[in-house]
Amino acid sequence: MIKEVFSSALLYDLTIIDNELKAVWEFDIQSLKYRDLLIVCSQLKIKGVKSSTKEQMIEKLVSLETPDLALTRKEPQCPYRLLNILFLDAFAEGFAQLGNVAAPTELDVGKAANNLFWEGIQEEFEGQDEAFKNMHFADDEVLSELHHINFKKIVPQDWKKLWEMWKHLNLGIKAALSRFTLSGMHSSNFFNFCDGCHEIYYLQKHLESKPELVATVVAELPEEVFMESSDIPS
Repeated sequence: MIKEVFSSALLYDLTIIDNELKAVWEFDIQSLKYRDLLIVCSQLKIKGVKSSTKEQMIEKLVSLETPDLALTRKEPQCPYRLLNILFLDAFAEGFAQLGNVAAPTELDVGKAANNLFWEGIQEEFEGQDEAFKNMHFADDEVLSELHHINFKKIVPQDWKKLWEMWKHLNLGIKAALSRFTLSGMHSSNFFNFCDGCHEIYYLQKHLESKPELVATVVAELPEEVFMESSDIPS
């Protein structure tokens, strides 16, 4: 799954603290191999890295010219916060209907209903509701390893970045479910099929709590279902 996640790496997937690269997506930088960083650099169009060392590639990633990155950088708690919101009862119905392509009559100032859904998610993401600034399923043994993450810290993200964040999670859960199915369920611990990614396991726990959303999450939806605006991030 590492290759699948990194194949669509974006700038706000980098966690940089005090000019030091700590993680890419949720993978600790120390756990990444040389070829993993090559994929990341390739997707971010960083040139001249094929003959570079791992340390040199990390330096290039940190030195990227991204003036607004500090305002929008994804931090470890962000995907969990997003999932808490998507699975709220108030959003679950709209989430389940993301596959219904909006009709022209549903357009509002040039944006389709699905875009408006994500803008609503953005508004909640920046809010103070206790329902989504705490870790759910806290008694789960696997998730107890996340005690170091500050779930209460809010890092504003625009709706397009939240949409992209969801796409990463969606890709990861499909890969994990595929491995789980192929294994013949020789292991009952779903985390064994998540390639070490706690975010994907957290998504699975939410699906267990709202099984009516499974069909939406695993469906092979066309790109325009996720976002119908012409302003799609590269």
